[in-house]
Amino acid sequence: MRGGEKTSSNLLGVNKPVLLTTQAGPSKRDFRFARLKPGFSPLDWARLKSSGKDLRGVTELSSYTLEQVAQHNTRKDCWMVLFGKVYNVTDYLPFHPGGKGELMRGAGKDGTKLFLEYHSWVNPELMLDKCLVGFLR
Repeated sequence: MRGGEKTSSNLLGVNKPVLLTTQAGPSKRDFRFARLKPGFSPLDWARLKSSGKDLRGVTELSSYTLEQVAQHNTRKDCWMVLFGKVYNVTDYLPFHPGGKGELMRGAGKDGTKLFLEYHSWVNPELMLDKCLVGFLR
């Protein structure tokens, strides 16, 4: 072993190296997770979606302009465009692992680019299917 390395011993008393890691600093790809309140896990979101509660807030699907979507940019009325589809994400806000504030960065906007930056492996059509209010014109 080189000088300065930390070791730990196993049951046989043999020393083995312990890997210590450091991080140079936060990168753009670092994920920050908010502390979600009890009852707001992904499983709880799945339960809410299947509960029959109206998560859309509209009676029928329609087409919307970005100007119309922009009017829904508060925590009490939050719409977002993802991949040309318009979603009412108001009820999803407390379930978002990154916290409400991170999701609000796309409130009233086309959040596709932001979504792809952090969630390229996530299928929003499945996750937000019950929140679909329409399509972008």
